[in-house]
Amino acid sequence: MPGPYDELEKEAENLEKQSKDEFKNKNFVSAISLLEEAQEIYSTLGFQGKIRMINQRIAQLKNLVKYETQDTVVRTKGEEIFQQRVDKVLKEKEMYVDKKLSEQKALPPEMKRKLEQIGLLVEKADKEEKVGKYSRVLGRYEYILEIYKSFPKDVINFSNEIYEIEKKMSTLRSKQ
Repeated sequence: MPGPYDELEKEAENLEKQSKDEFKNKNFVSAISLLEEAQEIYSTLGFQGKIRMINQRIAQLKNLVKYETQDTVVRTKGEEIFQQRVDKVLKEKEMYVDKKLSEQKALPPEMKRKLEQIGLLVEKADKEEKVGKYSRVLGRYEYILEIYKSFPKDVINFSNEIYEIEKKMSTLRSKQ
C-alpha cells in the first residue's frame, strides 16, 4: 500500500519530467520553476542526493538563461552598429547623388545633353562587353573620355570618372 511519501515522490518526479519538457520547448524560466518545486518536495522527503542533483540542473539552466539573454544583447548591439554604418553609407550616397543632380541642373543644356550621351554610351559599352566586343567597348570609352575632358574643370570636375574609365580601359586592353 503506497504511503503519503510515495505520492510526494511521484509528484516530484512528475515535476522533473515537466521541467524536461519545458526545457525541450526552450521555456527555461518555467523549467527552473518546476525544478524548484520538485526540490522543495525532495527536501520535505529528505532526499539529499536528489536535492543536489536538482540544484546542479537549476544552476545550469540559470547559466543558460544568462547566456541566452547576453547573446541576444550582443547580437542586437552588433546589428545596431552594422545598421548605423549602413545608414551612414546610404546618407553619403544620397548626398553624392544630390550633389551630382544639383551640378547637372546648373549646367547649360549642351552639357546636359553630353552627360545623357555619356550615360547611353556606358550602357552600350556594358552590353558589348558582356558579348565580348572589347575593341568596340574601348572605342566607346575613348569617346566618353573625350567628352569628359571637354567639360571645363571649374564648372564641373569629372576627374574621378575619368580615372575610373581609364582603369576600366586598361583592364579591357588586357582582355584583348
